[in-house]
Parts: sequence; C-alpha cells; structure tokens
Amino acid sequence: MEKNCELKIRGHLHGVFLFILLFVSGICGNSVYSQEKRLTIEMKEATLGEILEKICQLQNVEFVYNTDIVDVKEKMSVSMHNSTLKEVLDVVLGKKYSFNIQGRYIMVRKKDQKGNEETPVYVELKGKVKDEQGNPLPGVSIVVKGTNIGVATDVNGEFKLVVLKSIAPVLKFSFIGMQPVEMEWTKEKKEVILSEDVAMMEEVTVTTGYQTIEKKRMTGAVDVVTAKEIENKGYASVGDVLRGAMAGVSTRNVSGKPGTLPEIRIRGLNSLYGSMEPMWIVDGAPFYGSLNDIEPEDIESITVLKDAAATAIYGSQAANGVIVIKRKRGQEGSISIRVAANFSIDAAPKNKLDLMNSEEKIAFERSIYEDFPNQTSGGRVMTLLRNADVGKITRSEAEAEIERLSKINTDWFDVIFKTAFSQNHSIALSGGTEKSQYYATLNYRKTKGIVPTNVYENWGGSLRLSQKFNSWLQINFDVSSTIRKDEDSEMSVNPLRYATYANPYERPYDDEGNLEYDRSYTSELSSLKDGYKYDFNILDEMKRNKSTKKSLDNNISLELDFQLLKNLKFSTRGSVFNNAHETRTMWDPGSYTGKLNNWLTGVYTELPDELNRGALAEGNSRSSGWTWRNNLEFRQAFKEKHFLSIYVGHEVSEYKSNSNYVRYPEYDPEKGLMGVPDIDGVEDVKRKILNLLDGLSESRNRSVSFFVSGSYSFLDRYVVAGSIRMDGADIIGTANRFSPLWNASFKYNVYEEGFMKKISWLDELAFRLSYGYTGSIDKNALPFGVMTFMSTDEYFGYDIPTYIQPKNPSVKWQKKEDRSVGVDFALLNRRIRGTVNYYNNVTRNLLDTKNLPISVGVSSIKYNSSSVRNYGWEFSMNSQVLRTKKLFWKVDFNVGMNRSKVIKTYYKDISEVPKGYDKTTPVEGASTNAWFGYRFAGIDPRTGHTLAFVDNGKREKPIGFQREDGRWVLDMDDVVNKDRESIKENLGDSYPTVNGGFRTNLSWKDFTFDANFTFMVGHKITAAYYATSAGGVVSAASQNVLKKEATRWRKPGDITDIPVYSSGGEYSSLNSEWYDLKLESGDFLKCTSISFGYRVPSKICQKFSLTSLRVNFNVRDVFTISGYSGLDPENFGGFSYPNTKKYMISLNIGI
Repeated sequence: MEKNCELKIRGHLHGVFLFILLFVSGICGNSVYSQEKRLTIEMKEATLGEILEKICQLQNVEFVYNTDIVDVKEKMSVSMHNSTLKEVLDVVLGKKYSFNIQGRYIMVRKKDQKGNEETPVYVELKGKVKDEQGNPLPGVSIVVKGTNIGVATDVNGEFKLVVLKSIAPVLKFSFIGMQPVEMEWTKEKKEVILSEDVAMMEEVTVTTGYQTIEKKRMTGAVDVVTAKEIENKGYASVGDVLRGAMAGVSTRNVSGKPGTLPEIRIRGLNSLYGSMEPMWIVDGAPFYGSLNDIEPEDIESITVLKDAAATAIYGSQAANGVIVIKRKRGQEGSISIRVAANFSIDAAPKNKLDLMNSEEKIAFERSIYEDFPNQTSGGRVMTLLRNADVGKITRSEAEAEIERLSKINTDWFDVIFKTAFSQNHSIALSGGTEKSQYYATLNYRKTKGIVPTNVYENWGGSLRLSQKFNSWLQINFDVSSTIRKDEDSEMSVNPLRYATYANPYERPYDDEGNLEYDRSYTSELSSLKDGYKYDFNILDEMKRNKSTKKSLDNNISLELDFQLLKNLKFSTRGSVFNNAHETRTMWDPGSYTGKLNNWLTGVYTELPDELNRGALAEGNSRSSGWTWRNNLEFRQAFKEKHFLSIYVGHEVSEYKSNSNYVRYPEYDPEKGLMGVPDIDGVEDVKRKILNLLDGLSESRNRSVSFFVSGSYSFLDRYVVAGSIRMDGADIIGTANRFSPLWNASFKYNVYEEGFMKKISWLDELAFRLSYGYTGSIDKNALPFGVMTFMSTDEYFGYDIPTYIQPKNPSVKWQKKEDRSVGVDFALLNRRIRGTVNYYNNVTRNLLDTKNLPISVGVSSIKYNSSSVRNYGWEFSMNSQVLRTKKLFWKVDFNVGMNRSKVIKTYYKDISEVPKGYDKTTPVEGASTNAWFGYRFAGIDPRTGHTLAFVDNGKREKPIGFQREDGRWVLDMDDVVNKDRESIKENLGDSYPTVNGGFRTNLSWKDFTFDANFTFMVGHKITAAYYATSAGGVVSAASQNVLKKEATRWRKPGDITDIPVYSSGGEYSSLNSEWYDLKLESGDFLKCTSISFGYRVPSKICQKFSLTSLRVNFNVRDVFTISGYSGLDPENFGGFSYPNTKKYMISLNIGI
C-alpha cells in the first residue's frame, strides 16, 4: 500500500515537472518561431511608429532605434499578405533605413546618402538593481534615454540590453514606490541602488479577488500583508502569517498537532451555532482545499476584507469577512530557480501543574482509605491496603510493595512526549517573455509531532501560466495538486490527559525492560480469569492502534481577459476542484483500545480475551465543485478630474459530496485479513453488527449570483462607491431563496485639498464611511426534512430512522447589517502610518433552537429568530523608526477591541437555561459566548459542603444565609435546596474582547532581525486542573491530583477550599456544576516568532553560480507571559495538543 502510494506520488510530480519543461521549451523557442511565422498587415495613412507597434504585436518582437534618426511620425500605407517578417520590413524600412534581426530585437539604423548601410557597432549593457537593503528588485523598468529601447529586470534584479554604440548609454530606472534614477552607464558599472519613494506609497493597490483597486480609491476597511513581510521568516502556514498581524482579526492555533488548521475570526462572533469561518479566495477563485496546501513563500499578498464596503461584492458568503490570497506569478526575464529548505526541532512540553510526587500521592491514598475503608476503587496503594485487610496478602507484603512504589517518580511528560524533527522543502521555477510567463512550484513537508506516533506529510505541485496573445486577449491558467498523509495513534485515552494525571509511582517498563501495566488506571479484576480485566500501557497502546488519513486535492482554473476597448474589459473565469479523502483506523487484536471498541461489548458483561480480535474501519469521501464567473469592467478617467469604474457580472457554482463508511469487526494486521464472524441464529447480535458495518451520505448545493459595483472619484479627493448583489441558493426555502445584499460607501481624501500643503508634518488624512448588508447560510436547518438511519430496526417492513430533522420551508438567509467608519493617516514624511476603525454590526435571522410541545411530534426545531451585535474599535500603526543606507528599523502595532451581545434569542434569562445544558448557552443580553455558573464562596467548615455567593440585592425575599462577613451564601450540596438554578451568574466572556499584536524588523547591512508578538485579553478559559473532573470522589485516587487536594475537608472545623469527598451517589456541587473556580484568566502575551537572518553578499554567491543565498535561524512560540496554570492559554484550556517551541534553520537559494 505504501509503495503504491509512493509510486503514484512520483508519477504525479513527474508529470507536472514534464509539463513545466515543455512549456519553458516552448517559450524559449518563441524567438525562432516569430521569424519564420508569416503575417498579414494592412494599414492606410498610418505613422511609421504605429506600423512598427502593429508588427510588435503580431510577431512578439521589439524595435531598437534612436528617435533622433528614425522619423516615427512619417506617414505611409502598407498592404502585405502572408509575408515573412523580412519581406514586410524591406517594404516598410527599406528605402531609408537598414535593419538587423537579433532574436526578438530588431536594430534599425539610417542609411548613408548613397544608400549604403552604416556598419553597426553594438554595446551590451548589463547590471543589477537592488533596494537599500541589498535585495534584488524584479520588474524595474529600464529605458535608454532619448529612445524607446527598454527592458525590465528579471526576478533576480538583473537586466541585459543591446544598444548602438552611437547612442549615449544614459539609463533611466523607475519602479513603483521607488525614486527614479537616471545615470550614465559604463562597462565598469555593475549595479544601481533604488531608494524607496515614501511619497508614492499611497499608490499601492488592493486586491479584492474581483478587482484591483488603487488604495486611495478604496472605501472599505482592509488590511494587507505583502510578500516582503512573509519571505524568509520560516512561516509554516498561512495561519502563522496572520497571528497578531492585523487589527480585528483574531488568529490562534487551537492545537499544536501537525496539519491542524488555525481558528480565524474577523470582527467578533457573527453566529450562534453556524460556521464563523471567513471566506477564502485564492487567485480570484473560492478555495475549498486545506490552507496547509498554500506555501507561504509563494504568496504575493494576503488581503483581509473586513466591512461591507470591501466584502459586499461577495454577498451571502461575506458575513464572516473575506481573506484574499494572491500567489506569485511569473515575470518577464530569464529562468529563475528558487530553492528553500527548512529543518526544525520541536521541544517536548513540561507539566506546569503542582501535582503530587509518589510519596505525597501514597500518603493521600492512605488518608482516603482511612476515611473510606470499604472502598475497592482507587489507586494501586488503596488496592494493596484493601487486599491486606481482607487477607489476600500480608500487611508486610503490602507495605513492602508500597515502599517500592515510593521509590519510583515517573515524569509521564518525558515518557510520552519526545523532541520532534521536521523538514519542509520547496523549489520554484519562474520566468518568461513579454507575452508569456510561467511560475511552477514543487514542495514537500514532513512534520513529526511531539507524540512520536503522529506524522504529517504533504506533497504539492502547482503551475501558473500567463499568455498575452495580442493587445486584446490574455489567458491565465492555473493548476495545482496536493497529497496529504496524516498518521496518528487511535486510542481511547488522551495522551496529554494521561501524562497529566497518571500516578507517578506507575512506570512504562519494569527493571528488565518489559512492559509494565498501569494497575491504577485499570484496577478492575477479571470475572473470567485470574488477574485484571484490562491490561493497559500507554506506550504499547500508542504503537498498536493506528489511524491514517490520506487526501488528494486538485484545483484548476482558466481565465480569459478580452480588452474590448481601451477602458472596457470582459473576463470569463472558470474553476474546478475535486477532493478525495480516505481514513483507515486499525484497532490491534488484544489491545486495551481494541477491547473497549469491540463490537460485542454490549453483548458480554466482560469480553473474553479470545474474542478481542481487533477491528478495521475505513471511510472514503469525495467532493467536487465548480464556479463560473463572467464580468464586464469599465474604467475611465475624464479630464484628469473624474474617474469612473463600473463592474458588472454574474456567477454560478455547484458543490457536491458523498461519503461512505465500513467497519470490519475482526482484523488481523499481520496477514492483512479482515472478516465478519459467523452470527447466524443469533438475531440480536446479527442486528447489532449490521448496524456497524457501513453507512453513506450524499449532499449537493447550488447557487447563482448577479452583482454590480461601481465607484466615482472627483480629483481623487471625494470617492463614492457602492455595490448590490442578488444571491440565490437551493438550500434556502423557496419563499426566501433570493436575497438582495448591498452597500454604499464614501471616502474623503483630505490630503488632496490645497490647504493640506501648509501642514508639513501631516502627509495623508482620509475619512471613510460605509453601510450595507452581507449574508451567510447556516446549514443546521434546511427547507426539506432529513432522516438519518443508523440501525436496521424495522416496523412492519419499513426502516425506522434513528433521527429526523424536520423541514423548515421558511428558513432564510442570515443577514448582517454592517456599519463602519474609519480614518487613515500618515505623518512625518509618511514615516508613520495608521488606521482607526469603528464598527457596529448586527447579524439578524440567526438560527436558534425552539422547544415545541410534545403533540407536534418533534421536541424542537431550528428557525431564524435570533440576533447578535458586534461592535468595537481597531487601531493599527506602522512606523519607520530609523532609516539610513545601512540601518533600517521598523515597528508595527495593532489592537482590536470587540464586544458582542445577544440581542434576541430563545432564553431571556440565565435562570431559564435547563440544568445540564451547555455552560455557554446563548442568553439574551449576555455576550455571544458568555460563561454561566456560580461564584465560589468557599467550603462550609461545619459540613464540608460547597458554598456559592448569592446576590439578594434585587430579591424581595433573600435566599441562603448570611455569613459573619455580611455576604449571603447558599449551601449548594444541600439536597433540599431548590434555589440553585436561580442564582446562576454571568462569569465572563469565553472569547477575547481585546486582541492584537506587534512586530519589529531590524536590518543592518546583510543582517536582519524580526520578532512577532500576539496578545489576547479579557476572557476566561477552562482552568487546567478542572478541564476534566478530578478530585471530589474516592475513585479520583486512581489518578494523580493537585497537592492542595491533601487539604480536603475531613471533619467539622477544617478550613479549606477542597470540599468533602464522597464514595459515590451525590457528588459535591463543586465537581458536578460550573463555578468561577474552574475558570482562569486567558490573558496572554506570546512571542510567536523570532528570526535572525544573514544574506550572503552577491560577490560570494556569484563564485558559486548563485544569484542569492540567505540563511535564517527562526524560533516559533518562543515564550508566553500568562498567569494560566496549564500549558498554553492560546488553546483556551483543556487537553488539546499543545503548541510547543520550535527551532528552525532555513536556507533560501536563488539560481
């Protein structure tokens, strides 16, 4: 299986690479082809310049001449059909001029008075263009002064051009954002340095996925991360790039497990139960793959669209914001190869909780046994004491074994978690001509987790082609493919939780190196044999039970751009994707997990060992879809004062998926055999196994959209913009299937006013205002009923569904009313740039659950009834602290403050939420994700019961009793207490109200230093110890506990915060209910990355035939400042896979 997979991958990548080579070969052959290609040209009373330009378009050539010698304004007529290039030039130039064809270049010179050709003498000019930091600048325009001779630098910043020696070699260098340079070029001249022109920075464009808009005309709230901020930083994913990078964009790694996607939220939580993920657009098309498929080094820019002015064009998919990724494409120039290699080490985590050591845990178990002498559940020490009391062993034997256990102090974090080694490599090939460009990549990533059985691999390839056939037609073609493989152990035990709570006197191996079973974790004796019911060893379980997930994603897109008129362009774009996923889970025969998951566990009270024959489960899913978009764009400037842009289009799309699942109840991994046991004659067992064997599902949804957007600007001072979109989807009820969504916005560029010139320190000031509606679909309710069959139960021959989701024909779009204002400014010669935004958004028609009378036939229904408000401020600032030729220091800062409030929902008050419901159930007037529970008031010294504070300020009759300190409390463990539900309080937000980040970049000569930070403030997360129930009952002694549990209440008069333990039945309220004691502040400041880089000087690189070489040392998740007692507050508490410190070295080589 592994070998076949490897052969498929190799064949796939070889095919991609062969295609790349064929395309490059075709480009290289263009020059020969153009000379042999025949052409037809017919022009009347045209200037020589117009005729030469037409020939350039038809033949992909360039003319080189001196405008002082060649009269390009001379008028003539030409009519030639099916002629060679030389034949046409003989007619057009032959009388006055001579010419010489050299590849794509045609040298034109004047004949002498006798009509003879002047002997041409050529000079080759070549060099390199860099910025102030020494980085090569691709795409710089270079023109020989006084001529039309010109060229652009390639991806390595290098250029070559051939000119007549008679032409004075004065070159003019120009590049967007850089100060133009004009200088005489000599043979000794090797390079030129361009300085950044801060005054031109406002001309930067913004890519929305549909359009490219000049920033000064952009009326929406957007943030952009450029390739310069991404390259050479060692980012592993898009999520890494966005952590702490933008105001109002909350990005966190929810798990450190390799391949896990980040959680990204834009301007708060805009739903109650539906998806809150933003829409992703990659190279102009919706993206349905994994973000891990996108290599950060291949990204040109990431643009986040935040308000309706920016997102409304996406209509029903834009309520959660839109993230647009534009990947690099080929540029004109010679072939360039970039190789990147990254090697990293992940450090294993350490336990931060103050847990007991072996001696302390043994003493704790003795005390538990003293209080509950007849209990059989608990740790190994309690079992030994019990066996001595009942005569199974002697007291001396028990004490000897306890003494042996006291000498063991196993650090289970060291046992389970290991240092992980990973690698990530990529190669990019790019280049092209003026009309044809290509960009191809191959990448491979292998990431090992700190849990040794976890390995994530990723193979990917992509090809992006651009071809300009003539002045009115250009084609862009993109294709990409990714193969992923994710391996992990499949256990019934969470490794992190086990490492936290496993008793320190247990160990994985005995003195002889043999496996030793944890008799605390599985202490139950067998009823079928001598010894224990289960044998459990965490390392053995991790190795024996496996889960493998494989995925294949393919994406293809084709775009045709027709330049109908100078200012009118029609584009049609189609994109297709398909994904295939395979999951294979294997439970090993004889393993603990295999026994727990055996198909006969419901038949036998205790499963005999001989029936623990393993199992195999396989699942497959396929999804595919397509999007087709047509649009017409008009852009026109009038009299240098007015600018009008109109964008009209429509879009149709379809998405469908299917999946199937099968489980084989017996499996032999050594022989690869699977089977179903003989169950004839045992009807109950037969029905049970048939329920497990297989399952399938299928879905499809389609949508159609029509949209119009436009903008008008006057003197680039006043900008008015708007858009309207009509979306329709087949998963919305017929009465509400189409939804109009629109936006109107305004921008006032104050800095374009004449009076602004008097304020020398204020370079830019602009005000923005927008209002509009965007939408979303929550698929938790559908206009048709859905029946799920998970059993083979029948009634008079008819299958009985396990679950029925009733139809809701009135289901409608969730619609967000978006209101936003903003200010953009630049100070001190644009050394400081900043943005301030305020928004106040209301999302209505959110799906909520409504309980129904029993007579209806269903207990509840999802319907559009709730509303949520999100409002807040955003502030971001970029500053260039120092800027000299050799030293550059930049500091960026951003912060977003968001408040959410449930305006309308089913539960009007906390007291209405039934006991046992989710502790973050939406309640009217509270934040979207508020914690609800009790405020811990300590332990009653008289009874050991848990006390909770009571607010009697608004009650006519107080409840509870008043303590000596004057505060009212309630005994939460009193069985006759009926007031518990009425004293629940809002314990705080579960999602940050403030988040942001800052970064600094320092470069000196060839050295660079970067540091990135992120922070989240204003929320509560699950306390590390209480993430799962621990303590409070006798059975808790089977695992390790906090040292403070030794101070539990044992007798009247004890002063403690640990309640009385129970032997079963009624537990202490502190352990069964939700208290503020179980929450910790989730505030944290994390240094997400530090990077040290060195760029090897060009002179050294040239000796090794390299264009560039850069070495970086990066550290990820460097440190965290937080009061949280667990491993990582970014995970929001619990026992999720921790984010660990990563050390990385990377090489970037240009060839």
